[in-house]
Amino acid sequence: MAAQPSAASAASGADERERELVERINALAVERAALYRQAVNGLTAEQRLRLKAINEELPALWIERRRAQAGHDDPSAVPVHRAA
Repeated sequence: MAAQPSAASAASGADERERELVERINALAVERAALYRQAVNGLTAEQRLRLKAINEELPALWIERRRAQAGHDDPSAVPVHRAA
């Protein structure tokens, strides 16, 4: 019979995931701010693509964080609506 994870270990895993999400959100926010500062002098095509990717990823990460805080570990439980 397989051992079931304890509530403490499940909570610990959820806390770890939330910490990872917050770190990723913060790193992307810092990178985006740097790109916006550089935009004053113009961005390369690569920088524009990176900024676009960041602006698409951040909302999804925030949704995932809110979902985790609400106790929804199953990503299929709550639909994610991405900007077109």
